Amino acid sequence: MILKNGQVFLDGQFVRTDVEVKNGIIAKLGTLDGSDEIDCADRFLIPGLVDIHTHGCVGYDFSTASTFEMNSMLRYYGENGITSILATTVTLSDNDIQKAVDRITEASENDHDGAVIRGINLEGPYLSPKKCGAHDISLLKEPDLPFIQSLGNFIKVVNVAPEYQNAASFIDGFCGKVSIAHTDCDYDTAMEAIRNGADHITHIFNAMNGLHHRKPGVIGAFFDSDAIAEIICDGIHIAPPVLRMMFGAKAERLAVISDSMAATGLGDGEYTLGNLKVFVKDSVATLKDGTIAGSTMNVFRMMRNLIQCGIPPEKAIASATHIPADSVGLGDVCGHIAEGRDADLVLLSRDFSLERVLIRGRFL
Repeated sequence: MILKNGQVFLDGQFVRTDVEVKNGIIAKLGTLDGSDEIDCADRFLIPGLVDIHTHGCVGYDFSTASTFEMNSMLRYYGENGITSILATTVTLSDNDIQKAVDRITEASENDHDGAVIRGINLEGPYLSPKKCGAHDISLLKEPDLPFIQSLGNFIKVVNVAPEYQNAASFIDGFCGKVSIAHTDCDYDTAMEAIRNGADHITHIFNAMNGLHHRKPGVIGAFFDSDAIAEIICDGIHIAPPVLRMMFGAKAERLAVISDSMAATGLGDGEYTLGNLKVFVKDSVATLKDGTIAGSTMNVFRMMRNLIQCGIPPEKAIASATHIPADSVGLGDVCGHIAEGRDADLVLLSRDFSLERVLIRGRFL
């Protein structure tokens, strides 16, 4: 199959070229001809979106969903242009984490129509009780490297508050990505963690101390380092003027995430996030005490939201595709339109609305 005449997103900019897809892989780029052609003229062709921090959607939560329920979740992601995800858990007991990891791993191996689970993101239980957000405070504890190592290589990201006494040894010993998260730490502690290898920051601005001109904290550490920061762009977690400020200053180090929970794709009502009840009203998810409990918006809608907020489309698309993929070591398989990558592609109209989705060479 050859996708002809589209404006193709390559290396951060749009280029008029053709894309050949063969056996589920991007086989060739250039001026191409063939018998099976799809005309993409006057449209954009971008990589499938990559959400590296998503807890759930369509009524289900990766911490508790069955493999069958996960199939419905993956279909939803795919239909909305999100072709690769890291299934993300919340704070649970070690026994429940093991069960969730087993179910997610099984679901990733099933044949299904939808997004590909590329790994697991463990958000908790190694978080600060002072910034626990929508996590069960009774289950929070210091990082446990032997337990995490026992879970296997499908764990791509572990979230850690760097003020824990053994955080440095955990960062040094874990072979995946350590993300600074749900932390009360100061600038110096954050910078030390980044220098030690924790060069990822979980949903910047949220569940951490704010930016103060004399106490720059984690946000200041982000600006003084090469760390990648996740950012939630629903307009609720971070106000549009701050989104414009962040993308104007350091877009190349920002990865759009949904932090979505079970209500995503549905509507207002009562849901669960791990062991906690969440109440959604007017699309805002909170615990009973008003604490924000994830988002109800998917990454595709967030990407369009950024464009509508005035962020250049190239910056918004990069932050929803190759930046998150590269940040967790997945750039060699997804997040880019390049020869040899999986043929995960999204066709957009000129107003950036979704037209068609291709996952591993198959249209949904």
